[in-house]
Amino acid sequence: MIRYFPLDNRNKKLYAEIGEAIKQYYPIGVMPDSPEYNAHPGMKKIMAIMEENATQNKKFNKPWADFLKKLRSGSKSKIHNCSYLHDVSFSGELILERYQDDALLRIKMIRFSVSLIAPYFTIYGVDETVIKEKADELAYGYRAINVITESPYMEFGTDFNYLQREIEAQFVDYSFVPIRTSLLYVKGLHTPYLGPDECKVHNALFNGYFDFAPVIFFRGEMYYGSGPSNITVELFPPPPTA
Repeated sequence: MIRYFPLDNRNKKLYAEIGEAIKQYYPIGVMPDSPEYNAHPGMKKIMAIMEENATQNKKFNKPWADFLKKLRSGSKSKIHNCSYLHDVSFSGELILERYQDDALLRIKMIRFSVSLIAPYFTIYGVDETVIKEKADELAYGYRAINVITESPYMEFGTDFNYLQREIEAQFVDYSFVPIRTSLLYVKGLHTPYLGPDECKVHNALFNGYFDFAPVIFFRGEMYYGSGPSNITVELFPPPPTA
């Protein structure tokens, strides 16, 4: 079953703001091959960001490279840059465990992204396996995300908290987007590189990491970082008994 993110959500301030940001940058209900799509003011801004990244790559990415260097100085784990030209975010990963043999690659890591188009970031733990295909010289194999850890939970706790603390200090006033929210689809949302397929909040704000690896299992605190909602509940005493 596909679950959708409502763009007009007044029950939670964070979700309402995310909805407005997506509507600002993406022509909802318009296909990428339509002239109307590329003429949309928000899409023009996204394309300008990608062009600057491509033509001035070193300068464009220097602030992020400097931030990753700072993160490495405070952590014993390996931290890699995972940003790509067509992404609307800077991204990285912190490796907790990595095992590899002739048939299997298993990685336990924390991925994190900071959006380039709106003041949002996300952090999530990933347990991922890749079944290797011996005939595949590039060693892409068959990738599966076994489980997502959506909060500072158990073995992810220390490094998750470290990344969140450092990101919040570096990117002031940026809001945390729970990964479970980020994985919701948006009705009528199409990003430039996924053609006719409807996309997720994660595609709109960050990148396409989850495009070809569905997520079924989660662990940790559900919707960690979402904050309080605007829904109020009134409690009344039971009616008098006869």
